Amino acid sequence: MLSEVTVFCFMASYLVALGLELTRFLRKKNGFLRPLIFLFSLAGLIAQTAYLLNRARTTQLPPLLSSSHDWLIVFSWVLVAIFLFINLIDEELSIGLFLIPLVLALVISSYFVDDVTSPLMEPSIRSWAMLHASLLVLGGVGIVLSFVLSLMYLIQHRRLKQKQNFSSGFNLPSLAKLSRLNRWALMISAPLMTVGMGIGIGLGVYVRKGAHAISFFDPVIIVYELVWVGMMLSVIFILRTKQPNQKHIAQLTIWTGGLILLTVIGIQILSNVRPFNFESWHSQITNPVIELHDSPAERILS
Repeated sequence: MLSEVTVFCFMASYLVALGLELTRFLRKKNGFLRPLIFLFSLAGLIAQTAYLLNRARTTQLPPLLSSSHDWLIVFSWVLVAIFLFINLIDEELSIGLFLIPLVLALVISSYFVDDVTSPLMEPSIRSWAMLHASLLVLGGVGIVLSFVLSLMYLIQHRRLKQKQNFSSGFNLPSLAKLSRLNRWALMISAPLMTVGMGIGIGLGVYVRKGAHAISFFDPVIIVYELVWVGMMLSVIFILRTKQPNQKHIAQLTIWTGGLILLTVIGIQILSNVRPFNFESWHSQITNPVIELHDSPAERILS
């Protein structure tokens, strides 16, 4: 039965979880909603895991290496796993209102990118490619978490400054805790992203000697470089300043996180859709791509 799991199955679970999160935010007495949110999110994660295992069997490759479609599904899978872990250790934290929409954005965007195995995945570079993809996913997840923490920081800062009161279903940590978590997220993401990009450059140079060349003007690679620059500026600012302005760090991190979301969602979609199908290492331009007149509903049902 699990072999018949589709993307729509776990996407529906996350949609229900988001609806429950919104209900929890709007209602004062909502103690019964948290277990439901956890159960629907867990059900979605189980279905998503089954889907990834089936994809790995079909492509004979780990999901991170098989296609852009699977890469986005893995990215969203990690975010859901982190959400469930945080939900276990902190029952009141309202992080689902921020994380689940990003998960849904990644899952929905996976409909609009290639699900065809990349011809670049030669056996000789597969181990290095796996390390490259894994480090980029982990670094990217760290930046997305930093993005969420920064957004929560700015909301909490505004909330305290204007003495606003929200419902009991909307609880945020103190500014000090949010800034500390944001700092850790950035400090962990920086080396992961740096090493991952370094390996990617090495793979690009190696592959150029073979049958398939990689252009370093690939728009996905360029945006990743911009993300890396923004992230390193944040880290340098934190390390060089004894008492950095946390609000400025949060604002810079939101720009950095927004860029990586633009990379993993917007740029990859554009590289797979006519008439924007510009040449990219992250799309199979020799294979059929999505036409603009193809509706998302047709993609979901297919």
